[in-house]
Amino acid sequence: MKKYVLLLFACMGINISYAQLIGTGGSTQKKQSDLDWYNCSFDKDGVYGCEVNKAYDFLKDKKVKKRPIVALIGTGIDVEHEDIKQAIWVNPKEKADGKDNDKNGRIDDINGWNFLGGKDGQVMESLMQEGDREFLRLKDKYADYMTSNGEFFKIVNEKLTKVPAPENLTEYTYYKNKVMPESCLASTYGGWKMGYVIQEYAKKFKEELNAKFPGQKYTVKEFQECYDPKAPQDTLRDVAFSLIAIGFNLYKTDDLDVIYKAFVETAVQRGKETYEKEFQKISSDGRKDIVGDNYLDINDNKYGNNVLLTSEAATGTMQAGIVGGKRGNGLGGDGIIDQAEIMCLRVGAGSGEPYLKDMALAIRYAVDHGSDVIVLPQQNTLYPENQKAWMSEALRYAEGKGVLVIVPVWELSRDLAKQTFFPNRWMDGSKELTNLMVVAPSDKNGNPSMNSNYGAKELDLFAPGVNIYSAYMGDTYKTGSGVSLASASVAGVAALVKAYYPNLTGAQIRNILLNSVTSRKGVEVEKGIIVDGKQAQDLFLFEDLCLSGGILNAYQAIMAADKFGK
Repeated sequence: MKKYVLLLFACMGINISYAQLIGTGGSTQKKQSDLDWYNCSFDKDGVYGCEVNKAYDFLKDKKVKKRPIVALIGTGIDVEHEDIKQAIWVNPKEKADGKDNDKNGRIDDINGWNFLGGKDGQVMESLMQEGDREFLRLKDKYADYMTSNGEFFKIVNEKLTKVPAPENLTEYTYYKNKVMPESCLASTYGGWKMGYVIQEYAKKFKEELNAKFPGQKYTVKEFQECYDPKAPQDTLRDVAFSLIAIGFNLYKTDDLDVIYKAFVETAVQRGKETYEKEFQKISSDGRKDIVGDNYLDINDNKYGNNVLLTSEAATGTMQAGIVGGKRGNGLGGDGIIDQAEIMCLRVGAGSGEPYLKDMALAIRYAVDHGSDVIVLPQQNTLYPENQKAWMSEALRYAEGKGVLVIVPVWELSRDLAKQTFFPNRWMDGSKELTNLMVVAPSDKNGNPSMNSNYGAKELDLFAPGVNIYSAYMGDTYKTGSGVSLASASVAGVAALVKAYYPNLTGAQIRNILLNSVTSRKGVEVEKGIIVDGKQAQDLFLFEDLCLSGGILNAYQAIMAADKFGK
């Protein structure tokens, strides 16, 4: 009941912005170990980087056999940035002439594609949360149902009325258990309807008090008599009682009449106003007007535009700098492999969560246009079944073509063994995906990001992603931290391996990266966790946080790849 009561008081959706990344201000430090420290090694520089410089020492007599293509599926990018423009992918079959030269249904997709764009050049600047999208899809079917002791009720003519169960109980259960906890709209709508329940039971409580204490002024002491732990269970009654009881603390009074006037009598109106305010604010992200597709139809796939320089492009630009920034030019940080080709596929905006349709189509676009490595936005907890199938199919498609797919975790301090996030290697119920790599950030001291999600089997490895100097928008450079930077570090190292050992598949590269980490096994580290819904900290052995028990290492990966190829 506690969880249900809390849902009525607060929105439980994940309200962290999609581009959880950018720090402010550049750095005046000049040592590489203070800037693009992911290139460095502990033995030479005293930091837990990826040993990229060391890898190049080994590769100095070898030639690049392939320019690997890295698809950054996420935000926009500044393709003309001075430090990354040499590494931007160019579609060899397309010309900037306003025509669909390669006949793929997308005009002038020279450097990638914006799945959040319209034909007139407009772009979506914010997105809804997946939970709110699902609430609006299912609202008319299930939002008015309430349950108590296995029975179903609705508010009919402002009265709580028993009704038959929903026809599709499986879908209703999904709505109640999955959608409601992740939708602010669902939570506020439920709070509005609960207002009627509060008022109805409040009348019953008054009648009971009048019978027990006739002519008396009622306080919290008398009100507590309305709760009988031995009485037959009535969930809605218990919820109403709990909410009214909280009112005594909320309004700092012992007078039940005050609570009735301030809280009970206004419950419906306040709930309605709260919901309508939230609905006005987040019920539409403009997709219908700007993009114009049906986001629930995977076959409606000819949409978007080629606008890649967008308001949130700083995230993608920093990722590109880590992967392919020009090495040795004295500008910004050195990219891990400046001979990579970086493709930009925009599915994310400044806020909200990407549409799964866009991500699935972006994966297929990347594979069909020769990508060797794909980087996805953060995992998510809510994947509607039909749309989850689109993602599973796209990931299997990438697996079949030998493409490595990298996805970062969220910074939520969650144990991935206890709470499922998608995509993951077991998401389609069949054999484990072999090409999907789940990553989290680490710092230069070899410690995991304090608040990243973790899991001894579910998270593959940690990679540099804290206080990293990289390219920023408009030929500038900044220091940033975040899971997106960690995924870029992994993408860069994977691309480096692919460049020199092009016959390796995505699954093989994943295994090489897993088995060639800088081992931190046996090292005890501090980590953020969630206890009873609250942030806390605990000590873990590094191997209890991720499958590899270590941090990404380019030098050891190159050595392993070289042995594998012989």
